[in-house]
Amino acid sequence: PYLGASLAALAVGAAPGGYGASPEIKANVDALRGYMQKQFANESTLNRLMGLWASSGVEGLLTAEQRKAAVDEVFAAQQADGGWATARLGPYERVDRTPLDTAPDGYATGLAALALQSAGVPPTDPRLAKGLLWLRTHQDPQTGQWHAASLNKQRDPASDPAKFMSDAATAYAVLALTYKPAN
Repeated sequence: PYLGASLAALAVGAAPGGYGASPEIKANVDALRGYMQKQFANESTLNRLMGLWASSGVEGLLTAEQRKAAVDEVFAAQQADGGWATARLGPYERVDRTPLDTAPDGYATGLAALALQSAGVPPTDPRLAKGLLWLRTHQDPQTGQWHAASLNKQRDPASDPAKFMSDAATAYAVLALTYKPAN
């Protein structure tokens, strides 16, 4: 539910014409803020990362303390090579009991770099710069994609669900590498 609420907040924040501040949806946005803040402490790092990103478009979605906590938590999960591993951002276990891929991947690294930038961390911050460098050096030269593995189960890399993870990783990586703060 927290991921879905984060996606709803991203949509509200990106909607044109001041939609997010319109009186017609004020009660709904207030309820969304309440939910996001109340649930924050119960969520995985991955979900908090989504909330951090969403909070860049909806004022007060998270408190200043929650935003700082998410930034600190995300940097604490960064790997030595600069990347982040999706499997290390929560207490995940695959349904088929196969081992999780704990190496840094494009999904977590792209999302982390995007969310951190949207939260105001400058790309010159050495930790973020290292994450962006990871993205620039880990794009597959054959396909143009960034790799990510499923948290749900071991998948055939040629299957649509496996490709979906790499598609999502690629989207986050491109968004992170081309990020420009809103004026």
